[in-house]
Amino acid sequence: MMNKVIRGGVFLVLGVALFWYVYRGMDLHTLRSTLTNLDYGWIFLSFFLGLSSHFLRALRWKMLIDPMGYKPRKVNLFLSVLVLYFINQVVPRGGEVARCGTVNRFEKIPFVKLVGTVFVERITDVMVFFMIFLGIFLWQFNLFNQVLSSVTYDFEGLQSKILVIGGAAIVLAGLYWLFNRLGLLNRFAQKIRKFKHDIKEGVRSILLLENRWLYIVYTALIFFLWLLMLYVIFFAYSPTQNLSFTAAIFAYTIGTFAYLLPIQAGIGVWHFLIIQSLFLFGLDKDSGMMFALIAHAFTNLIYLVFGTIGFILLPIVNQQNRQRLGDVVEVQ
Repeated sequence: MMNKVIRGGVFLVLGVALFWYVYRGMDLHTLRSTLTNLDYGWIFLSFFLGLSSHFLRALRWKMLIDPMGYKPRKVNLFLSVLVLYFINQVVPRGGEVARCGTVNRFEKIPFVKLVGTVFVERITDVMVFFMIFLGIFLWQFNLFNQVLSSVTYDFEGLQSKILVIGGAAIVLAGLYWLFNRLGLLNRFAQKIRKFKHDIKEGVRSILLLENRWLYIVYTALIFFLWLLMLYVIFFAYSPTQNLSFTAAIFAYTIGTFAYLLPIQAGIGVWHFLIIQSLFLFGLDKDSGMMFALIAHAFTNLIYLVFGTIGFILLPIVNQQNRQRLGDVVEVQ
């Protein structure tokens, strides 16, 4: 547990440090002026798209719970998803535990069984994301090639080549010895085997669903709405209004890698990746910095505001439900 806390703290510090590095020279007057001139209609549309994706996620989750013999109310599942995203802003990946705990409390569904359904969801999302990434990689290979060519070290002469290759070999050999000494290689191999097993189990669970095609449709719509959440913010900020939908797909896909790290809201890393992605589509660095700041702030504002509302509504909604059930029992 302590190791996880330390690791989370280290990643948070790195994320904040990267955020500071990227925005250390930003003019606050320019930021204030930009926020004043935003077209907030598109921002509110992004809010609506975000809430729609949360509702679909609740419906998809219900499809995994119902076959176990439980019939949770959609409103509780929806509000628990809002809680999930709220908690993730504070504790990376802690939201999954929070939403299971929420549904366990108000629907009396065993926590362990809920964790199993969340596992299937996560496997689904990981598979879909890597399918999207592979598609983008093949579709926009020239952009990836451009990124790689920009960081390639240009060295000439046999002596330079030998020094570089030899140095790299020594570093790799040293890392291999260190990781093997610490037992990290075996641990990594075990995680790879477990991941392969989990993928198979997740696919098997989906294939056994009665309405598996509806599950797949829900998943596709969720990802599409997440993409649209980012894309519509292009129109709220004048320098990005003319960027293509392709730019949004590319930036969304690359930016998602930030959330694979245990950093609250991907801070710093997400901003950096979005700036670099949009730079490839002709957006200057200053405008990219401003857009990344705007998009990240308002996207996470959705989670904070509606997550808070979810916390408030859950006991109210379920108190009303208990009162209604009590009235029915009295009538009988």
